[in-house]
Amino acid sequence: MLTTGKEKILIVAPHADDEVLGCGGLIEKARRFQNEVKVVVGAVGDIVHPHSGEKVTAQTRITELQNALADLGCHDFEVIYKDKDSLLDTIPKREIIMKLDQILDQFKPTMVFIPLPSYHQDHLVLFEACFAALRPKPTQFIKLIAMYEYPLISWQYRKFWNTGELYLDLTQTIDQKVNAFLKHKSQQRSSNHLISPESVKKWAEMRGLEIGVPYAEKFYILRSHIL
Repeated sequence: MLTTGKEKILIVAPHADDEVLGCGGLIEKARRFQNEVKVVVGAVGDIVHPHSGEKVTAQTRITELQNALADLGCHDFEVIYKDKDSLLDTIPKREIIMKLDQILDQFKPTMVFIPLPSYHQDHLVLFEACFAALRPKPTQFIKLIAMYEYPLISWQYRKFWNTGELYLDLTQTIDQKVNAFLKHKSQQRSSNHLISPESVKKWAEMRGLEIGVPYAEKFYILRSHIL
């Protein structure tokens, strides 16, 4: 479907960097074929990262997001909350759902990709809000709703075994995905950490093995229909 250039793809990410970790290859291919892609980030904020002890500002995260997406050919993005990193669970869920409803009504996507829930409160809250906002409506014409993964999903307390599986071959574009992730400089970890350029590539290699290609991204289908 991406090769038609007619899709409107919405990617919802809890934080700046999740969009590349989960959908970097998808964004690149979708834009290469001139599909519309919009990335919505749930929250950024001024925060001290435990791994570095350094304070990273919300504006730094937004600039990194802009640079990473530009590497993949995407320039349409927005951040819902600019002062709520790791605090989405303090916001009434109804408020988040209403904001997502507005984005869906305005953008009118044909495909939507949302994060798998994990141990992180922001990921869990955003997944649940997305699930509510994507409830069936006669005004929606969404052909595919799927969840994307990221390396930290390896520590996932809730498993999704009853979903369809969808893969995207990254054989020709894995380096572009890694390079886009490198634009999120404040998020870089050592090579033995799950969130590192080396691990991003290893994760894609693992998913590639599942379908017989060198590298791949994996998605979990929540709802789809054949035209």
